[in-house]
Amino acid sequence: MVKVLISYDMQQGKEQECQEYLVNKLAPGLARMGFQFSDVWYTVWGSAPEITGGGEVESLEKARTIFGSSTWEKLLEGMEPLISNFQVRVVRGQLDAD
Repeated sequence: MVKVLISYDMQQGKEQECQEYLVNKLAPGLARMGFQFSDVWYTVWGSAPEITGGGEVESLEKARTIFGSSTWEKLLEGMEPLISNFQVRVVRGQLDAD
């Protein structure tokens, strides 16, 4: 498993529109491709990105397929006017402790 983290800052004055796009377009679109958010964090204090969301996919290859697709590019185009400091990161999933 690999963890995918998506982070960004919402444009001032577009917070409502950004949240609606995330809930109604981005998350369902990603779910159809095999990625579902399991965590979403909102940063209130500090210099971290305002929003960070995460989820797991079964492999690095699957993550590359999802986030390299034209469907992902179209979903991202809808988010771009609403956000800044956008980043997608793929990290190794946590190993289960025995």
